[in-house]
Amino acid sequence: MSTEDLLLRLQRDLTPPSGAQGRIRTRLQARIAAPEALRATKALLTPTSESKRVIWERISASLLAHRAHGFLVELRGWLSAPEGVRAFLWQRFSAELVPVQQTRHMFWGVKWVATAVLLVFVTQMSPRFFWASPSAALSETMLLPHGDVSILVDEVWQPVTQEVTLRAGMRIQTGEDGQASIVLSDDGVVRLDHGTMIDLVDLSDRMEPASELVPTLSLYTGRLWMQGLVPANLRGLTVYTPVGLVTVNGGSVSIGGEREMRVAVYDRTAQVTRSGKNLPLVAGEWTVLRAAGNPSAQKLADGSYQSPWVQGNLTLDAVHRQEIAALQQTRLAERARILPTSTLYPVKRAVEAVDLFLTIGDEAKMQKQLQHADTRLTEAAALLAQGQTGAVALPLEEYRSTLVALATGSGDATLAQFLLKKVVSQNASDLAATLPGDQAYVLKQAVLETSSTLADGVSAPEDARDSMLLDALSVLTQAVETGNLKGLPDMWTQLSPQLQILKGGIDALKPEVQREASAALAMLALAFDKQEEQGQMQKVDPILLQQISAYLPAEEAPILSESDIQLIVAGIRQRIFVYHLTQARLNQFTQELKLLEGHADQGRILRRLYFALPGGPENFPDRVRQEIIRLGWQKASQS
Repeated sequence: MSTEDLLLRLQRDLTPPSGAQGRIRTRLQARIAAPEALRATKALLTPTSESKRVIWERISASLLAHRAHGFLVELRGWLSAPEGVRAFLWQRFSAELVPVQQTRHMFWGVKWVATAVLLVFVTQMSPRFFWASPSAALSETMLLPHGDVSILVDEVWQPVTQEVTLRAGMRIQTGEDGQASIVLSDDGVVRLDHGTMIDLVDLSDRMEPASELVPTLSLYTGRLWMQGLVPANLRGLTVYTPVGLVTVNGGSVSIGGEREMRVAVYDRTAQVTRSGKNLPLVAGEWTVLRAAGNPSAQKLADGSYQSPWVQGNLTLDAVHRQEIAALQQTRLAERARILPTSTLYPVKRAVEAVDLFLTIGDEAKMQKQLQHADTRLTEAAALLAQGQTGAVALPLEEYRSTLVALATGSGDATLAQFLLKKVVSQNASDLAATLPGDQAYVLKQAVLETSSTLADGVSAPEDARDSMLLDALSVLTQAVETGNLKGLPDMWTQLSPQLQILKGGIDALKPEVQREASAALAMLALAFDKQEEQGQMQKVDPILLQQISAYLPAEEAPILSESDIQLIVAGIRQRIFVYHLTQARLNQFTQELKLLEGHADQGRILRRLYFALPGGPENFPDRVRQEIIRLGWQKASQS
């Protein structure tokens, strides 16, 4: 018998008849089906909707009771006065609790005492509901590594691959393919180039003037870039080098070298200190620190702003400043809590009044008043954050009037000046990164103007005025350079008060401010020329343009006609592009600039040349731009 026949026979023998299959299925289903008793039990045990509701009401009532009990226990802790307050209240109100014959008077006395006690309790609880705890500046210093970066820990170099918190005393090193950024809380940022080693020395908050120069960090090898966001009247960021100190408050500086340290300022100002002598530098100047000899300021060479190191860091500086400005406004707004637009605001002010009334001692009362003035500033920040710009005038005016009243009051003048200086310094630091165009600049302006009006001058009026002027010039120039002409009218309306000082001439400013303002005005004029060349000036109101032009440097008296200027520019262009190699063109360009030196129409020729020469690998427009800046500095120094 074959295998196939055997399988067919097995299949026939093992397959049950159809009747047997039906009987087996019936028996199995009978066994699987639940007995009637179980089905009845299920019906009895299933609760009805009414019973479910009753059970849930009992359970929820029990839960609410526990919650209420916990809340009352917590509330009792809040309302329990400290032992010292209890003794003070008993001493103050015990006379009112003496029994008298007339029930009516006793009732009113007890009622008055109960009201006073309730006010004290509300005052004690008020910080929880109405005031936020004062926020100090962000104290953490963070390291952001890029590539090969190490920190010295227990005499062993440990590689860093992610963001870490730093502390004073740490040593940081970048390798040949590594860079690092160090965020110094709100005060600024330090960027380390390849092959750089530094020590962190002092990372404390800068809430006081610089009585002495305490290094923030020490630079031993390599190169770093530092951007400062510290008010001018406070202790700045100081870099120690073996050949001198470099201090930055508001500005950007590059420091580096081996045996000699090259210090170049690219924004605002910096100060070099060597052998007890100070050398102030402004944007566009540099110096060299050596082991011997006194440093001197020099103008940056043409094309210095075009290097990748400078351009990259200036771009990062702008982003970092905007981030810090937004963070500072947010932090102020979060401290405000209840705002003048809230229905609970009268309660907040009543609590402040009671809190001040119950404060004992002149110094404590003055601190409370300063705290309330700071609250007005935070309320203005919160109103700005909510878009209610029209409501900020009142709290800012109250902020100013409170500080001025304390400065001119009849109390301890020395104590008042000390406390005022402290609070104004804190407020200025909280808004140091803000510039015109930022939402919170109105707060910074209020702080600067208030500080300049305080008795004995917490901040010199000229410093506040100069700071706002340079802020305005910087933002106005940037707006025109980027072609933001649509927003120019609103910006001009906002900046006009700061620019009024220029009506008296540049000579009314301090020398370092004169140079910086002159360079900014020259760049503003060049930006307008650029927009005019591109046909964009039709978007500007002629009356507005005339108002702005009144502040710009006067055009040189024309010696040559416009056609003569165009012929000179065309000749320069032709002589440059006779050559085909980049270096040969640059050499001819340098020679042409030397020939223009001292020309009566040098400024006009350079402005026309700025638009006549193309970019390309030689980057001629930027080189001409630097020459115009240099010429402006030269004329400012000779005036």
